Amino acid sequence: MAEKDTNRIEASPTKELFIYMLTRDIPLSRAILDLVDNSVDGATNLVHNDDYSHYWIRIDIKEDKFSISDNCGGISIETARDYAFRFGRPKEMASTPGSIGKFGVGMKRSFFKLGNRFKVESTTKKSKFIIDHDVKKWLEDSDNWHFEFKEKDTNVDDIDEKAIGTKIEVTELFKNVSANFKLENYLKEINSEIEMAHSLAIDKGLSISLNGRPLGKRTLTLLKSDKLKPAYYKKEYLNFGKSVVTVRIYAGIAERNFQEGGWYVFCNGRMVLEADQTSITTWGVNNMPKYHPIYAYFKGFVFFDSDDAELLPWTTTKTGIDGDSSLYKIVRLEMVNLIRPILKFLRDLDAERVLVENEEIENSPLKNIYDDTATINYKAISETANFSSPKKILIKRGPRLGRILYNKPKDQIEKLQKMLKVVSNKAVGEKTFEYFIKMECED
Repeated sequence: MAEKDTNRIEASPTKELFIYMLTRDIPLSRAILDLVDNSVDGATNLVHNDDYSHYWIRIDIKEDKFSISDNCGGISIETARDYAFRFGRPKEMASTPGSIGKFGVGMKRSFFKLGNRFKVESTTKKSKFIIDHDVKKWLEDSDNWHFEFKEKDTNVDDIDEKAIGTKIEVTELFKNVSANFKLENYLKEINSEIEMAHSLAIDKGLSISLNGRPLGKRTLTLLKSDKLKPAYYKKEYLNFGKSVVTVRIYAGIAERNFQEGGWYVFCNGRMVLEADQTSITTWGVNNMPKYHPIYAYFKGFVFFDSDDAELLPWTTTKTGIDGDSSLYKIVRLEMVNLIRPILKFLRDLDAERVLVENEEIENSPLKNIYDDTATINYKAISETANFSSPKKILIKRGPRLGRILYNKPKDQIEKLQKMLKVVSNKAVGEKTFEYFIKMECED
């Protein structure tokens, strides 16, 4: 027996602490999204010309089992053995250009978040394997952090194309997980989160289903007309790493919706901020106003794309933006510049609304311009430009108006209508008011 080093202080982590720290800050729905992200990455590695229509992801959520399967290329035995099941992404591992996976913790974190047993079956054109792992037994062996193949075959020549892909099952679900999976509202929440997070891939043809039901398509749109045009900004940033980061910003007016107004931010096609109305984007910073109901017409879409996912300004859970990112700080200034004229237009639009409600003007010229717009897909905007809108029209106000309301017997009102030769109650009131002013108030 080797003599124990009495000068060494033990500092290695326990598996229990590691799992607790890995899973404590990620919601269950985000753990599921991490597994969807991996499948989308597989499809991204295979697609040509942004056509995802040949690929599918099927998610099945039951009270006692979670499973996700896809036909997105599978995981090779080499990748599984050397990289995919390691805690963290080794520096020497080449990432898929344009991928979502960044830190190399998503899949394992999801397993540990869901339950005590996971099974992974994956088939590529040349190999296939099965990993069937009992987490409880793994925890008992504190020194062994590795997983093992249950089956593997690297010499396969006759694999059916339909068999290529990956299937993951997690069983012995934790009680809180099982309880959530019973709730119809929770399943609807997961459905909505996946729809939004991968709206771009779904829009490009990727089929994703949850318990047999296809997820819906959510197209990103703005409003446009000859007089009202969205802003568009595009720039390539070269000084943040070896790879280029391309940034595109679309900002303008949409149909009014307080909950859905705000900024939508995507990293390599994965939405990380949805309808953001906080200071992490533009609201309440750099002398900008806080989000307010009058700005509920605003929508902005920001896209960060790079072959190197490490350069993108997202958090490890892909649920937000790293506000300390130097790249993001630069881009946020561009977002501020693009949104300023849009918010001015919306303030002017609201000012006219108030004048109409106070009966100081009959209608709002800016509202008429807004009503004359048409919905367009953001991808139809390709020319770099600032937001374009008509200059505020100088409105000539008449005398301040007030409203008089009173009730009188209907037969008397009808008698006055005949005498005054008018057909509405309002006209009766106006004519009798004018008569009294003329007879009693004028000199």
